[in-house]
Amino acid sequence: MTAPAKREVPRVLYLGPFATMADRFAVAPLLIPIAASFHLSLAAVSGAASLYYLAYGLMPPLYGVLSDRFGRVRVIRTALAGVAVADLLSALSPNLTALLVARFATGAIACGVFPTTLVYLADRFPFKVRQQAITNVLVFVALGTTAGTLGAGLTAHLLGWRYFFLIPGGIALAVAFGLRGVPESLVTRSSQNPLRQVAGVLRHGWALLLLALSVLVGAVMFGFVTYLAPALEANGQSPAIAGTVVATYGLSVLVCTRVFGYIARRTPAALILAGGAAMLVLGYLIAGAAQSVAAILTASILAGGAYTFMQSTFQTWATDIVPEARGTATSLFATAIFAGAALATAGAAGLASANRYSSLFVIAAIVTLPVLIAGSLARWRYPGSDAINDAQRSPIG
Repeated sequence: MTAPAKREVPRVLYLGPFATMADRFAVAPLLIPIAASFHLSLAAVSGAASLYYLAYGLMPPLYGVLSDRFGRVRVIRTALAGVAVADLLSALSPNLTALLVARFATGAIACGVFPTTLVYLADRFPFKVRQQAITNVLVFVALGTTAGTLGAGLTAHLLGWRYFFLIPGGIALAVAFGLRGVPESLVTRSSQNPLRQVAGVLRHGWALLLLALSVLVGAVMFGFVTYLAPALEANGQSPAIAGTVVATYGLSVLVCTRVFGYIARRTPAALILAGGAAMLVLGYLIAGAAQSVAAILTASILAGGAYTFMQSTFQTWATDIVPEARGTATSLFATAIFAGAALATAGAAGLASANRYSSLFVIAAIVTLPVLIAGSLARWRYPGSDAINDAQRSPIG
């Protein structure tokens, strides 16, 4: 596949990740209001988060194959329209069962937006400068994350939890219309059997290693982070306060993306990854020590920094491991990420219900350590797809 020479990216493309991130990060401050509304336990309603993550993890390979066949923009537009419908169903859910189905459907559709946006950028930018392009998307990810956590908490406090889902749904529908006329980045369309295409990705050693690491990354970057807001609410803070505090995650991403370019030009990718993972370990240890406003605030800020430096490094890496099937490879990465998030969210629900947040966050710090050590060493060794192909050697040579 040959990347187009033109590298300008229409800004409207970034609003898709904004809408889906606002939708995804809204669930944390909404869990306790939903539980109160349905007169159920936090453990029961936590399925609204874990099922979303599970669906988000299961479905990306489908979108990856479709984007390699029919184009990136078409997949993004269709997914955004689907998110609008699923969010409306979430807002109208009469009981928990209906809400769980709606959130599962939302996750299954929303996962076609952000990973495909990354693939669009990967088509247009060479690997050596791609991470800077991807971090530009993270500005909108940060804004969406902040809007989701802050807006959901305030909306739940002032109006009720149902009303918030109408906001990202409306934005998603508007962006789907706004993407009409955006140029396609896919030059050579795949005609390979979808199963063979997935199998081809899984034959690459670097792909298998990255996918294994990504399960842990998803657990620590998205799964355990879900419980930062509930930890505050369980200690007496309102959903509005909890949402405001955890919204600093998005603000941290926004600030860190502003300095990323300066750091990236002077620092190897492996060290950037290590620095982000170290921030996450420290954040979880602080949250484990105390679930006060100051502690959760600090943990949220550090988690935002980890997203910018660690997660963006993994995302960029995923777009390079199998360039001839970039959409499929990147979608499998998303599958691994959100499978890990779903496992962590569901696995930690019992600790959250028992108000054992200190143990929960200490476990999260321990799970982050393999990401820090193994992830940094592997990224240090990775030569890039061009070097691998030129040397005609095995993927882990």
